[in-house]
Amino acid sequence: MIKPESIENLKSIADVVDVVGNYIQLKKKGSNFTANCPFHNEKTPSFVVSPTKQIYHCFGCGATGDSIKFIMDYEKLSYPEAIEKLASMYNFELEYSKNKNFVKTNILDKLNSFYKQKLINNQNAYNYLKDRGLNENTIEKFSLGFAPTSNEQINFINQSKLPINEATELGVFAKGENGLYARLIDRITFPIFSTNNKIIAFGGRTISNHPAKYINYANTKIFNKSKTFYGLNFARDKILRKKEIIIVEGYMDVIMLHQASFSNAVATLGTALTNEHLPTLRKLNAKIIVAYDGDNAGINAAIKASTLLAQNGFEGGAVIFKEGLDPADMIKKGEDLTPIFENNTPFIEFVIKETLNKFDLKNSHQKQEAFNEIKNFIMSLNPITQDDVANYASQIMQIPKKFFKIRNKNIQINSNKKIEHAEASIIKTVYENRNYLNEVAEYLSPEIFKTHKAELELLYQEDFDNPALLDIVLNDEVKILDYDSLINAIKNMLKINYTNELKRLNFEPLSLEEKAHKARILREKIKELRLT
Repeated sequence: MIKPESIENLKSIADVVDVVGNYIQLKKKGSNFTANCPFHNEKTPSFVVSPTKQIYHCFGCGATGDSIKFIMDYEKLSYPEAIEKLASMYNFELEYSKNKNFVKTNILDKLNSFYKQKLINNQNAYNYLKDRGLNENTIEKFSLGFAPTSNEQINFINQSKLPINEATELGVFAKGENGLYARLIDRITFPIFSTNNKIIAFGGRTISNHPAKYINYANTKIFNKSKTFYGLNFARDKILRKKEIIIVEGYMDVIMLHQASFSNAVATLGTALTNEHLPTLRKLNAKIIVAYDGDNAGINAAIKASTLLAQNGFEGGAVIFKEGLDPADMIKKGEDLTPIFENNTPFIEFVIKETLNKFDLKNSHQKQEAFNEIKNFIMSLNPITQDDVANYASQIMQIPKKFFKIRNKNIQINSNKKIEHAEASIIKTVYENRNYLNEVAEYLSPEIFKTHKAELELLYQEDFDNPALLDIVLNDEVKILDYDSLINAIKNMLKINYTNELKRLNFEPLSLEEKAHKARILREKIKELRLT
């Protein structure tokens, strides 16, 4: 953890005008500075930065905060990440409190310097990178290096008086029958950075025909390869500005794309795109282009990624590079990839077309298998989109739509059913924002609802396709609340419920002592709700 006093010292030297001015253009106006708000679209500046109060405020959307809050919101970073980003802007060295989970990540920085020096001294490794098309600036930007023998790396750690046990915790070494050995040996090294530019792991590419072409560190306390995107630290600013992210398969693809000015490119780390990657993508709030190789492995990975993204409502499309080439190869040949990225195929269309390409539709057995795959995919989508997708699949497969048996087909909104709008709005809001589900379930019991208790239970059971639940979700008269309104609606419902419980106590067959005890608890709950 970062020590609180260290954070306060950083705040004392950080100037909000300098920090905000690094991201947007400010104009002096009186004692303050103004700009168009970066958090909502506007033509007339309503965003004000106050050097005296060391805060910013937008009179249009209400965004307010200090330097750290601005970095958090603008770069979509967590609080600790924003503090570390701010510290890097001022070359300020933060102090950390040591606990059982604390490790010295500067070990990886020193090891990277060692690897970089080894690359300079290894002509074979350096020539490999030059032959792949990388220039010197790119090699330096991505801090590429070379991992020598295991003994050389162990000797470096010992001679540098770095704790070898902590280096092992960070993934540098592993334990075998003959003791410690380095994970990366005789490989080009690719440091993997966190979003705030701290090295958290390494990947390596063999130059000695080792059967494992690429190796990544195993997961550690500070690194999870199923959550991490390679190159995101370099790509974040461009992604936020362009509102677009390109996801490719490997290190070299990312590096060559950045060299060719596609600096919004990132890669997964030896894994397929997973559910664990999705929170990062949601934070970035950008259109996603999945761009994979044209071999069977690449196409299958693109189908899986597109399926996952379509099921979770992401905007974007997929690109497949033909003729066995990858982005790095094409850039080396001097090809312009702009038209390829611009002509991406939307995720749903891509999944259907590429799935059908795997089958011989003239063969009745294979056509049945293709139909089953497509139908299962459609059923996994949001019920509101299923009908349109079924129409498209029906046309492209030449199969009547009725055979898809889309559940959405028989769902009708029962306009005669009584709708209690306060309850229904909470249900619809949580249905459309499922990341709220656990938080709401913690505070709101179905017993509190009077009209839609059963529908709330269906929501908690994640029975999202149930017609009774969709009667509410598909009703245009039921509004979706913003987060603050959702919380206020729940608070109001709890206040009413506790107040009614308090009144009912008078009629319950309890002793005076029991009634008084229950009444104190209920009044305390009501008081807490009024204070929040």
